[in-house]
Amino acid sequence: MYQFSYEQHQKFYEFLEKLDCYISSEAGMIAELNEFKENSQRKIAALVCQNTQEKLSFPAPYLRILYVLEGEVKILIDGKELVLGAGGMILSNRFTTIIYEELQAGTRIVGFYFKPEYFTESLLNQLAEEPLLYRFLIESLKSEDPIGRYYVFEFSILDDVHFYSMLLLKQVVKMRYKDNKVTRAAFLLLIVEVSQLAENSLRLNDSFVSSKILVSEMLNVMENNLKDITLEKLAKQFNFFIKLDKKRNGQIIQRTSFDHAIRHGCLLFTQYEIIYSKN
Repeated sequence: MYQFSYEQHQKFYEFLEKLDCYISSEAGMIAELNEFKENSQRKIAALVCQNTQEKLSFPAPYLRILYVLEGEVKILIDGKELVLGAGGMILSNRFTTIIYEELQAGTRIVGFYFKPEYFTESLLNQLAEEPLLYRFLIESLKSEDPIGRYYVFEFSILDDVHFYSMLLLKQVVKMRYKDNKVTRAAFLLLIVEVSQLAENSLRLNDSFVSSKILVSEMLNVMENNLKDITLEKLAKQFNFFIKLDKKRNGQIIQRTSFDHAIRHGCLLFTQYEIIYSKN
């Protein structure tokens, strides 16, 4: 667990002040997001709200993370109202409606906004062992159903989530929103830490599960792990309980894996023009 000293906090916020990162109105947020949209080289944005005197209800058609750095904020998320203090975090997809209002002077809220192309296959593969958030990211990126998907967490500012949120914020603005390996590393550290603390910190989430996308991703995992896939491993990967007839389900998994292996072998024969000849 890393803790910032008072001096480090002051220097961090002075750094943000110099780079003009603070936004104090809804109009300012809309202008920044429009600029983000029009700039094809920017795949991630980090915007900090401070001392806003109004409710913020601007549309944000991106996968986003909102994190309360300091103070307290009232949130209305898809019609559900709650109050979050420092350490509060929301992960949401592009269809989630969020309205928020600062309740204390000096409240700071950072919003990270991601374009779909930010999430390369390589980046997602590094999160495959974090089933809860891996599934959330996959469904948020692939689903066209106009349904809000979100998780609301309450972390302590003493948790490493706080440190990694500030690290990602600093790295994004330092690089002038250009993505690089260090920025992606900071993002991965944040997501993995959120995943590790999720069980004890989750306060609210939606109840929607896209069965079509879930089945598709399960088949992808099976195809990439033909040698050792089991029902238990699949359940752990996708965070669900094993129900019904375990023996029958296990046989289905084995049969499906076998079918995938046969198709994969046929594809190899086709791609590499392997010729079978009788001696």
